Amino acid sequence: MPVSSSLPIEAIKDTFCQTLTQHNTVILSAPPGAGKSTCLPLWLLTMAKFSQQKIYLLQPRRLAVKNIASFLASQLSEPVGKTVGYRVRNESKVSQSTRLEVITEGILTQIIQHDAELTGTALIVFDEFHERSLQGDLAFALAREVQQALREDLSLLLMSATLDISALSAEISDAVTVHSEGRSYPVELAYIAAKSNQFWREHAVSIIKQQCATHSGSILVFLPGVADIKFIAKELAMVAPKDVVISPLYGELPLKEQQQAILPCAAHQRKIVLATNIAETSLTIEGIDLVIDCGIEKVAVYNNATLTNKLVQRNIARASAIQRAGRAGRLMAGKCIRLYAKDDFERRPEHSAHAIQQEDLLPTIMEAARWGVNQLADLPMLELPKASIEQQAWQELFSLDITNEQRQLTAHGEQVSCLSCHPRFAHMILSAKRVFSTQKVQMVSLACLIAATLEERDIFAKEQAQLNGDFTLRLQVLTSVKSQQNNHYQRVFQQAKSLARALSIAFDLTGVSLEYTGVLLAFAFPERIAKTRGNRGEYICSNGKGVSLNEEDALAAEPYIVIADMMQLKSGARVRLAASISLTALEQFFSHQITEVKSAFFDEKRNKIIQRKQRKLAAIIIEEQALSRSDCLQDLSSVWVELILRKGLSYLRWSKQDALFVARWQWLAHYQQQDAQLKVPPYSEALLLEQLSLWFMPFTGDVVSKEQLDKLNLSTMLLSLFDYQQQQLLEQAAPTHFIGPTGRRCPITYSMEMSPKVSLPMQELYGESTTPAIGFYQNMSIVQNKQGIPLLLELLSPAQRPIQLTQDLVAFWRGSYELVQKDMKSRYPKHYWPDDPANAQATNKTKRHIQS
Repeated sequence: MPVSSSLPIEAIKDTFCQTLTQHNTVILSAPPGAGKSTCLPLWLLTMAKFSQQKIYLLQPRRLAVKNIASFLASQLSEPVGKTVGYRVRNESKVSQSTRLEVITEGILTQIIQHDAELTGTALIVFDEFHERSLQGDLAFALAREVQQALREDLSLLLMSATLDISALSAEISDAVTVHSEGRSYPVELAYIAAKSNQFWREHAVSIIKQQCATHSGSILVFLPGVADIKFIAKELAMVAPKDVVISPLYGELPLKEQQQAILPCAAHQRKIVLATNIAETSLTIEGIDLVIDCGIEKVAVYNNATLTNKLVQRNIARASAIQRAGRAGRLMAGKCIRLYAKDDFERRPEHSAHAIQQEDLLPTIMEAARWGVNQLADLPMLELPKASIEQQAWQELFSLDITNEQRQLTAHGEQVSCLSCHPRFAHMILSAKRVFSTQKVQMVSLACLIAATLEERDIFAKEQAQLNGDFTLRLQVLTSVKSQQNNHYQRVFQQAKSLARALSIAFDLTGVSLEYTGVLLAFAFPERIAKTRGNRGEYICSNGKGVSLNEEDALAAEPYIVIADMMQLKSGARVRLAASISLTALEQFFSHQITEVKSAFFDEKRNKIIQRKQRKLAAIIIEEQALSRSDCLQDLSSVWVELILRKGLSYLRWSKQDALFVARWQWLAHYQQQDAQLKVPPYSEALLLEQLSLWFMPFTGDVVSKEQLDKLNLSTMLLSLFDYQQQQLLEQAAPTHFIGPTGRRCPITYSMEMSPKVSLPMQELYGESTTPAIGFYQNMSIVQNKQGIPLLLELLSPAQRPIQLTQDLVAFWRGSYELVQKDMKSRYPKHYWPDDPANAQATNKTKRHIQS
């Protein structure tokens, strides 16, 4: 073993080793540079508790896996693959003597799935646990369940520089916490904010140039994404001194180029490393003592509606900012320049949202089903996603025949889970193996190549403009012999060959036909089969979502396409990659999904219901024709109901008679006595909409047009909600008219704001000693007042103009009538104005006709 180092973590070695010996779950908090990744793992190899047993050290990134394994092996003066080895996807260096294996989180999940008891394994170390990747959360949940249910002796160690210890300790109640102080190299903080966030790139270039001219060491610049790195690298290349090497560092770079960015510079050289957040943790970049932090990051947020990742640019959390600043003080005193204001930093959240709330759950859900649970809540997850998002993921697995209705893996799902790619792509590869009888090897190889290509990012970034959105053109490039020998594409071919090898198929693209590219993509994304809407570049997907394709793209003229990748813009979903597919191919390979249905829909332009017979692939109408008279649907009421629910009751034509009926109903329902023997149904528009099947549907089964609908008698239809006695109650207690002493039928106006009102000439009420009332049913008042509800009388002059409003006719005769009489005599001398109206005879005639 090497001699003891001077790393800060050495101060807690005895405490830490004793704690880990006595407890099986430990949380270690140690600031950047303490040595938790590069020194502590070597202690584990010397502990008696783990003697002769396997230790797994998890890292969230492949670059960190290889670098840490190499460093630890060098500390033992051994090659990688002896005591210390590593495993990442499609690459490993391990042997029979390997005890400490550095792996990615996804690798641990596969190890546990193959060996639930983790035979021969003593300890699992989760490094950089604060990053909380989705694969990391799942790997921890599985390891925790193994520990709790199968292996009480299994030890788990969680390490991080920025962990929220209190929250994590609350979730893992049996965990013991150990803390290490960090290295004491000071980092000076400076804030230089841009005047406008719009021009932050230009501001970053300006600051980097200034520092490059005055700073003698190497500089690490944190930028949001690859496009930003390339832009700034291009700007710096024109002005950088000869001794400065510009080194990009991001996840899509080949590992060899990533390693070049973190290795020490050659003599008399310094470097500017332009990095994404890949450089926040795990990696120590030699010579860095100045960090320039733009304060923003790009995060892929999964959109469940489009089944795509949307790259979102956002401010980093305070924990990330602190982590980035710490990169300047790993090896010496340093400085961090933040390209944003100090008060901006202080307003930011402590931690970023965790991956489980913003990533594609499908692979995680499949692994849960593979483990034998039917919901994530059955696993000791530290955090659960939204229930609706998890439900959708389960439904997607079921639609791909990966799980059954009980959420158990099917035989097909078992095969899918054995392929190291996204479940959708695994389903595509296995479907290709099943359905193609000719060129089977080539078609499976092509499916593997498609999967590997879509899981890599930006390998065609330079050719994007020439290739447009046609994914088949990219495959033409890849399937050429020249490309298969091109190092730029080797990681894609390595993954494709690995997938083919898992199916015992020799990867071979000789003579492969690319005309089935769309078919293969449709196996992976059946929801993204799309048909043109008629306008060039406008499509409707089989899941009912609308998408658009650049109308200048050659694909925009295709009647059917399958979308391999798209992005969500403010204006809607935009196709990035797609391939054409013929109707013949759809009918050949997806016939089981094509249905024939008879349907009816309301045509807004023609104002009538159109009846069609359609052949459909989910929401896509492949073919449609008008139904013959004999095939026409008998009941069209459901179409009208759907329309009314969408447009509201105001869409119906309400006549004055209908409005009066509703007013009478509302009034009676409101004013009727609570304990009355008979009650009319309650009234509300919401209730009427709920009860359309009772009063509306029975009358509209053969109505075809809006014109016919408008002719329906809504009052009669609504009256069907009343039984016979309730109809009698409405007719007698809330009549439509008041019949006066002269026999005149005077309409009653009903209102919720006042008593029912009737208007009639005052002369026609002569002789009435009581105020007319309503609200009676078979001699029983339905209100507390046994006299009923007095009508509000609007008394009219002979010219039909209002002269008095009263609800107490007797008081009017005795009181203000005298003044009204005097006025009326002067205005209408030919009419009869008695001095005692209460005992006079009602009339609608003038004095001359009365006398005669």
